[in-house]
Parts: sequence; structure tokens; C-alpha cells
Amino acid sequence: MGCRSVVVAALVATALTLGAGTAVAGSPTSGGDGNRRVALGDSWAAGTAAGVVEAASGTCRRSGVAYPPLLARAAAETSWTSRACSSSTGGGNGQFTSLTPTTEIVTATVGADATGLGALAAACSSAGTPARCDTALGRFDRALRTLPGALDAALRDIRARAPRAAVTVTGYPHLAEGRACPQGPADAARAARIDDAVDRLDAVLAGRVTAAGLRFVDVRPAFAGHGVCSTAPWLTSLTDSEALLAGGPNADGHARGVLPALAAAGPPTPPTTPPSPASPADGRVAQGLFPG
Repeated sequence: MGCRSVVVAALVATALTLGAGTAVAGSPTSGGDGNRRVALGDSWAAGTAAGVVEAASGTCRRSGVAYPPLLARAAAETSWTSRACSSSTGGGNGQFTSLTPTTEIVTATVGADATGLGALAAACSSAGTPARCDTALGRFDRALRTLPGALDAALRDIRARAPRAAVTVTGYPHLAEGRACPQGPADAARAARIDDAVDRLDAVLAGRVTAAGLRFVDVRPAFAGHGVCSTAPWLTSLTDSEALLAGGPNADGHARGVLPALAAAGPPTPPTTPPSPASPADGRVAQGLFPG
């Protein structure tokens, strides 16, 4: 077994040990209170669909079994925070207040809530209808067209606030993997629509993050075979009552999917070029992409 495989296996084992929602004395849970390592993002980074949501996180609904706290706990990190927040719209980029010139590591998963990926998955599920699926896909397409500008502005702001930080942005896994089932897409055609939406979202994220000189990590290979219709799903049902969370990663998705993808990518490295100044317009363009 190679060195990187050993690291991945060890990180997964540690995450599974710590990920049952019970933290050892003095270890960080869902939020943390430092700024050396900062986690940003939407409900996927917050872990809202994974359960074990902590009341102290309020409407952001952060979970103690999401990948940010699992990473921090596995690394015995004592100066970290997760500002990830479950929301699709509203407010400015309030999560960025934890970023400082001394921040060294930033992780982010963002784009699904803002584009309505969960709503699309729910509308195209066995509980939806063809008309609802069409409408949700139209909304997703319109939101996706505005995402590059918002993401560019947000990434510039992150770099300006935390110029020394190694920034990693993760993508999203295929939810359906081409399959239909009672808890998933209504049919193969709608499964293909959902998976194509994920591919297009990931393409935008990969393109803009790379253009900004930052690191994008594709989690699709790590989740392969564990879509919502698999015998061992790492994603929540598309037919649950809350569309925002449809298809979000469960506890296994965070511990066995996202963490191994990050570990396999290797240690993050700080940027080699100075950040571009963030202009006053940036905040308006990126408004609400990282609410909190």
C-alpha cells in the first residue's frame, strides 16, 4: 500500500471513530472557535443532511459529523472554525468574517444551495412530476449562468482577507448515477438530468477555482457506487420533505466520500501569487453565495 493510501485509510478510520457525534473532551464539534483553519460553504459543508445538527449553530444547521469538524478533530486542530451555513439566498458573505491574514487553510463547498441542486433533485424524483422537473431545471440553468461571476468575486474576497491561506474548493458527487428508484429519480431520463446538472456545476466550479489559482477537488470518483439508488447510499433520499437537502451527503458521505477525496488530493499548498484587490463591487456581485 502506498504512502498516500495509508494516509487516506488512517484519516477515514479516524473520521469514523470520531464521527458518531460524540467528541472527546475539549475537541471541537461543529463550529470551533479559531481562525487558523476555516471552513466555508453551503448545507453540504455544514452537513445539514447528515444529522447530529447542533442547536448552537442556529439556522446554519451545522452537524458535528460534517467533514470540516471531522478534519479538525482528526488533525487535533485547536484553532479552527466552520462558518458553513445551510441557506440558498440572503444576506452578504457573512462567513468571511472569520478569515484573517493569519488564516492558513480554507476549505469550501458551495454552489448547490445557490443553484437549487437539491430542489432540482427533489422535483425530478419519484415524488415529483415531469412539469416540476422542467421548471426546476430552468431555475437551475438560470442560477448556474450567474454563478461564475459570483464565484470569481467571492474567491477574490477570500484571497484578499486570507492572503496566506491554502484554499481548497470541493465539487459535488453524482446523485443518481443514471439510476431510478423509489427514493431517487423517477426514471432514467430524469436521473440523467440530475447527473448532468452536477457535471455542469462541477465544471463551473473547477474552471473558476483553477482560474483563480486555487485548488479544486473532484469528489465524484470517491462517491462512485454510492449514489442515492445504490445498496449503500452516501446521500440522502431525494423524496425527503425538505428539498434544499435532497441528495445531500449523509454521515458516511462525509467520512467515506469527502474526506478520502481531500486526503487523496494531498496536503494543500499556499498560493504563489499575491491576491488581486477586492473591489467594492465584488461584495454586491457575490452577495448571498456564502450567507451566514
